[in-house]
Amino acid sequence: MEIKEMNIFQKMEGITEKLNRVAKNLQVGIGQSSYKAVGEADVLAEVKPVEVEFGVYSYPVKRDVIYSNEFTTTTEYKGETKEKLTMFMRIKTIYRFVNVDKPDEYIEVETFGDGVDTQDKAPGKAMTYADKYALLKAYKIETGDDPDQNASQQMNKIPQKKLVLNEELVAEASKLGIMLSKVATYYKKSVGELTNEELAEAIKMKKENASK
Repeated sequence: MEIKEMNIFQKMEGITEKLNRVAKNLQVGIGQSSYKAVGEADVLAEVKPVEVEFGVYSYPVKRDVIYSNEFTTTTEYKGETKEKLTMFMRIKTIYRFVNVDKPDEYIEVETFGDGVDTQDKAPGKAMTYADKYALLKAYKIETGDDPDQNASQQMNKIPQKKLVLNEELVAEASKLGIMLSKVATYYKKSVGELTNEELAEAIKMKKENASK
């Protein structure tokens, strides 16, 4: 069948079959608190040419801020106290995939993104996260990471224990004076619900504030 004769579902299926796995090449944070993530540039580099080939245009058609908050962090250096304003924003995005040859045909995906920044980049980070994962999930792109499989392996090794925060991250947070209860409150969770990524982000922010 000619590509131009395909409906939007057939085109999306064709794109999914042709796309390769996108590796986690983006290094987030430094030291023991760092972790690997999928970069937006890597996702777009893989997706855009194939979308053009199949005649699909994708874009965020609607965004809603579902939660936004600002808080002040205080640091002390050589007896001097400094305060810095930090913003957290959670955005819901409706991402649309349009059949260019039949513009009335489209598929929409609902996705979410969080952004945290000490300046004015929180909205951009949230939008980037939401858009990136809309593409990853809509086209079923592999990233080389299976959270369910990893958790199962850990449980097989230590079935008598619950999965908890990384001990090294907790120790580093303690040295920096970061209270887990405050981090949990920030994310609207209990301490037991915190993830390593959230704690790593709190450590990163603390270090950035201390260096300024």
